[in-house]
Amino acid sequence: MSQSEKSRGTEEYAKTHMEESRHLPIYQHRDELIQAVRKNTFLIVTGETGSGKTTQLPQYLYKADLCRHGGIGITQPRRVAAITVAQRVSQEMGVRLGKEVGYQVRFDDCSTKDTVIKYMTDGCMLREILADPSLTQFSIVILDEAHERSLNTDVLLGLLKKTQSKGSHGRKTTLKVIVMSATLETEKLSSFYGNCPVFTIPGRTYPVKEKFCNLIGPKDKDSSVYVKEVVKMALDVHTNEVTGDILVFLTGQSEIEKACDLLFNKAEVLDYRYDVHDRAVEGLLILPLYGSMPTDQQRQIFQPAPKGVRKCVVATNIAATSLTINGIRYIVDSGLVKQLNHNSSVGLDILEVVPISKSEAKQRAGRAGRTSAGKCFRIYNKEFWETCMPEYTIPEIQRTSLTSVILTLKCLGVHDVIRFPYLDCPEERFILTALKQLYQYDAIDRRGEVTKLGRLMVEFPLPPNLTRTLIKAATLGCEDIMLPVAAMLSVENIFIRPGKSEAQKEAEIRHKEIAACAGSSNDFLLLLSVFEKCKASDNPSSWCKDHWIHWRAVKSAFSVETQLREILYRLKQQKDFPHETFVGSRSELLRQCLCLGYFTNVARRSVGKSFCTMDGHGSTVLIHPASCLFGQELQLDWIIFHDVLVTSRVYVRTVCPIRYEWVKDLLPKLHEIDVYELSSVAREEVTDAEMAQWDKKEAAKRQAEAAEDTAKKLEKRNNESSITEARARYLERKQNRLQRKDT
Repeated sequence: MSQSEKSRGTEEYAKTHMEESRHLPIYQHRDELIQAVRKNTFLIVTGETGSGKTTQLPQYLYKADLCRHGGIGITQPRRVAAITVAQRVSQEMGVRLGKEVGYQVRFDDCSTKDTVIKYMTDGCMLREILADPSLTQFSIVILDEAHERSLNTDVLLGLLKKTQSKGSHGRKTTLKVIVMSATLETEKLSSFYGNCPVFTIPGRTYPVKEKFCNLIGPKDKDSSVYVKEVVKMALDVHTNEVTGDILVFLTGQSEIEKACDLLFNKAEVLDYRYDVHDRAVEGLLILPLYGSMPTDQQRQIFQPAPKGVRKCVVATNIAATSLTINGIRYIVDSGLVKQLNHNSSVGLDILEVVPISKSEAKQRAGRAGRTSAGKCFRIYNKEFWETCMPEYTIPEIQRTSLTSVILTLKCLGVHDVIRFPYLDCPEERFILTALKQLYQYDAIDRRGEVTKLGRLMVEFPLPPNLTRTLIKAATLGCEDIMLPVAAMLSVENIFIRPGKSEAQKEAEIRHKEIAACAGSSNDFLLLLSVFEKCKASDNPSSWCKDHWIHWRAVKSAFSVETQLREILYRLKQQKDFPHETFVGSRSELLRQCLCLGYFTNVARRSVGKSFCTMDGHGSTVLIHPASCLFGQELQLDWIIFHDVLVTSRVYVRTVCPIRYEWVKDLLPKLHEIDVYELSSVAREEVTDAEMAQWDKKEAAKRQAEAAEDTAKKLEKRNNESSITEARARYLERKQNRLQRKDT
């Protein structure tokens, strides 16, 4: 295709979308919206999903010349939404993605200094504030999908409230903040921002008939049960309902892929034509949708199905609010979602499958009423609705670890982290636990001040334990070993484990071959081996296919590793970056670095094949069957692990054997300070007397440790002296015996 043909195609596409945009509910209110933004520093915009808020409002503000002193930054809770919407807006405006319109998600920045409309995840916006607290490059910040109440969005709500009042660098206009949502407690948010106005966009929805199908109840927690019922219901809709596409809600990638396979198999049995190449069956086009999908596969979701074919999209909760798929008329709702929750029994954040809230269920049902009257089939019963589903989703800030967020706030100069303006305050114990973890990682001191190490850690978009490990590896000059491991842990599961028995056996054989080549029973080294072998192969995608590895995941890891390396290279140029030396094998070097970051995830073998964690919870855990250490438990004494999976049992995944000597000096830090000792630190109420008392305690502790160390050295010296004397006596006796023998 010639350049002129491409240009004409782009213009036609933009013209088509311009016509479509005029039929959106927001179009009739564009002038009033622009005026409301001009007059107010804070504005709440609410409207039904599909009203055009996300795609159209930034364009209206851009055309109204409200970007003279900076661009427009729009946040999204999910990376797929940020990428997809940016693509859509760039096409509507007829510009190249990455120029006037761009996006930025973790480990992927498609924007330049000329980008005026920039979509990004809320985590990336948080990092923008970290680099530039006054956000001088933006005139307007839009927090979209605020009703999802992600952790970073809640923190941004408070930070923008503080940032707006400061002004910055002589700008003629102050930063304007717009909060957008499909459903939100608008009065609460308006009050939070000083009773700012609320602009409501009337929705354009059609009636949706909702039906409880009584296929699962409160006791049905097995994923295989609800996946099968969802597939059965989707096929019933396809065979019995009139034209219209189907949207199926499931919890995650593995469940979605399993459901798609079942749909293909069922369709084949029902004599639908089955085509492996385009993953379509006659009359039914089956398309998965989840957060880590490649961009080119995401585009297929939004393309209309061929004539006479019904589209069936099997998606996570991302399709409930963040993305609008035209043509959906039927919803099949599992009533479940994968959610990050703090598990007090193991003291860690666990990704769990939980019931959605009633407000989320209504949001899902509303997707069927976008273009015509629709139907929502809920596979659960009325009892499940009444007893298991809360009214609203609990904000993430009230149910997950706050360690990374608290470190970011500290680096931004927000030291009173308890009285920070949260929209919904987290429990104080969560904040104190986060402070304790930061103290254990040496990111803050006893006064709550950020250390040099803490300022290095905040530069990485990684969990604190992984960041601490990577920095340790860099100080020893072995980052080439740790960077690939950190990258592989930052993407979804790389191993393909098919459901069919024959394929499953073949996949297991291939995975064991890679583990054997790694030279050690160590899941971290296994990830390193996969990364290196794939990168060294002539055809990485074919290598992954032959070894049952997700090429897309490994390809993402290559990109992540490159960006982490760039961050590390920049930090290592600093004069005060620490440097150490180490002598040992590659495996031992990696494991000792991991100990420094993962000493909070240490477990010791207890009874049989079980292990006991050392973090104060004393939880009993088992090694997950997917680990290459599974079956070798009796040969292990001490292990560290990356994460936890909670089912009927508690499993640890990505496991590494260690020696007690490597963590014996670190484990006391787990119990060195009680969380409530940090209560005054969190409120910035530490007195000189308290600090003097702490310093005195620390001095006494160091003195006791020094005395103990001296005693051990003296005992060792005495033992060596005794051994020397005994040996001298033995040699003297031996010499006497030889002399007598000669005589």
